Amino acid sequence: MKNELITAVIPVYNVEQYLRECVESLFAQTYENIEILAVNDGSTDKSRTILERLSEKDNRLRILDKENGGLSDARNFGIAEAKGRYICFIDGDDTIAPAFIEHLHDAIQDADISVCDMEYVYEDGRREYSSGGAFTQASAKTMPSLIRINNSACNKLYRTSLFEEIRFPKGKLYEDLATVPIQIYRSSSVAKVNEPLYFYRQREGSIQHKADERIFHIYDAVDRLKSYVICHGNEPEILDEINRMYLIYGLDIVTLKIKDMDDREVRVPFLKQNMALLKAAYPDYKKDPFMKEAPLRKKIIYTLLGLGMYDAVLRIYDR
Repeated sequence: MKNELITAVIPVYNVEQYLRECVESLFAQTYENIEILAVNDGSTDKSRTILERLSEKDNRLRILDKENGGLSDARNFGIAEAKGRYICFIDGDDTIAPAFIEHLHDAIQDADISVCDMEYVYEDGRREYSSGGAFTQASAKTMPSLIRINNSACNKLYRTSLFEEIRFPKGKLYEDLATVPIQIYRSSSVAKVNEPLYFYRQREGSIQHKADERIFHIYDAVDRLKSYVICHGNEPEILDEINRMYLIYGLDIVTLKIKDMDDREVRVPFLKQNMALLKAAYPDYKKDPFMKEAPLRKKIIYTLLGLGMYDAVLRIYDR
């Protein structure tokens, strides 16, 4: 078991400032039988040169070149080239702890996916803990709420065979949300490692406040999951959890993204469009326990959104 090959896929696009640290964190893994597939997704900076120099230090690193197609396309390209029994995804500006692969590999022996906790690493040096889920070992069948655990693709190790059927959707935002919960649903078991082993860099330049209708891709992501479950089991208790995801991601997270948009003039039209999409996706959303469990301030905001009082919502947030 200790000699099983594990594939690490690194999508690389213009991350010259962080790439060396990322790759070297893979070189430093205590589990040594790994192949590192760096997918150069049409980088226009010095990322390709950095990879060349790093590959001279460790022949486990392979460079795969392709035209720019986005994060999902780069990951899928790496999946197609993977030879490992297990696979993980490391973003090119992030790093992992030395024991990341070893501990996830130890945990996955009786499971299809293993997951660890994360730390958000900010440019000012702050570090913020992020849970990978509160469980030891479970499946979506025995623990329906598992479908809603941290949906990052990067703090997990997967059986590579899971990706024979399901790949990341190209050209969409929220590609992790559209893919990881489906893989969790399909898994016989998911195992948890209670350590923050993945370090997720929060780059100031990557935080977007521009008006972009792609934020509504979040509904496509949840729709994809819901359609898969309906076609492959249609369990009511799991569908209830998926409906709640429309509220967590659509009603709450998308609203927060809209209120932070730099262009103040588009915020009301975006809020209106968001509520139309939410009501179409989940007509009975007001009956969901999520609404009753929300803090008072959120309840007021959700009520105003439901009534179409978008200016009032923005006044609360802008205060």
